[in-house]
Order: sequence, then structure tokens, then C-alpha cells
Amino acid sequence: MRALSLIGLVCLLMACAQTGLTTEERLVLYQDYVTQNKLEPLKKITSFKFHSWRDLDNRHLIISTHISRPYFVTLKSTCVDLKWSHGIVIHNANSNTLQSKFDAISPVKFPHQKCFIDKIYKITKAQAKEIANLAKES
Repeated sequence: MRALSLIGLVCLLMACAQTGLTTEERLVLYQDYVTQNKLEPLKKITSFKFHSWRDLDNRHLIISTHISRPYFVTLKSTCVDLKWSHGIVIHNANSNTLQSKFDAISPVKFPHQKCFIDKIYKITKAQAKEIANLAKES
């Protein structure tokens, strides 16, 4: 009986240890990456044609344009269900431009929930891979 209790306790501790980073830890991790790589925020992406996206958490994502140019996007606040969404809706005033501070994204399930873009950073494909792996490595 004691062996079963001990096994249960070990399993519980292992589950707690594998929950990953907190929201605050992720914010620091991504901000440190931006600072260390001297990424400059863009006010807007011109000639914007959405191609694909990759979620990082409920506040960060990577968006790619039709010519496979990646951008690291930080939202002003948490976007509920973004991490689990199968797609996103882009709310931009001008269909050919994506602007920080004014434009927003939404998870497909909640198209009326506008998650406003805080910052946009142009990144390379290699940086996109690095950013995507940051939280996994920590």
C-alpha cells in the first residue's frame, strides 16, 4: 500500500515539473531574445498577404507572408484560446498592410475577440525556428 502511495506521489511531482514556463517567464524569455538579437519593432508590414502562422503561447505568434517571410508578433494582452486555435482571423484596416497598435488577430472560434498587436518584428527563417524552440529548451 505504501508503495502505491509513493508511486502516486512521484507521478504527481513529475506532472508538476513538466507543466512548463509561466506566462511571466515566457514574456521574459521572448523579450530577452528580442533584446539580445537587437530586433527592431516595425510600425507596419506593407504588401502584407497572410500565408501561415505558428502559435507560441496566448500572447506571441509567428506570422508568415505569402513569400514565406516570417514576423514575430507580440500581442498587447493575452488572447484566450490562441494557443489551441486551429486558425486565426486577421483584422486589419487595410488588407495590404498589417500595423502594430491598430490591427488585431482573433482565434477562429472567437472571431469577435480582437487581440491587438503590440509589436511586430521582422525575423529570418532561422530566427523563427529559434524563437519557436525557446520555450521548449527552457
